[in-house]
Amino acid sequence: MDPTTIDVERVTAVLLIDGWHYIQPASFRINPYAFASGESVVAKPQPGYFFSKVDQISRELQHFVGPIDCVMALRYAIDTEVVVEGGEDGDGEYEDEEDF
Repeated sequence: MDPTTIDVERVTAVLLIDGWHYIQPASFRINPYAFASGESVVAKPQPGYFFSKVDQISRELQHFVGPIDCVMALRYAIDTEVVVEGGEDGDGEYEDEEDF
């Protein structure tokens, strides 16, 4: 995967103007949204963000929607692989004792 590509399924927090919002896992998505009144759309659809989070005080599930331009940053999980060079050889001894 290109390092500049953000997998929306991995987003863990969203920074909006009022601060960081720690979101429900896999709830972040980007879709068009529009305002409606009854059956009539009163504002043209535009790209937006959607996510859900649990309020820390009331413990209620809250849903957030807004223009994508208002997202200041995202925090997301990436797969990491630990590479051990000259690590333990299985019996608790290091292979290269002089390196430690």
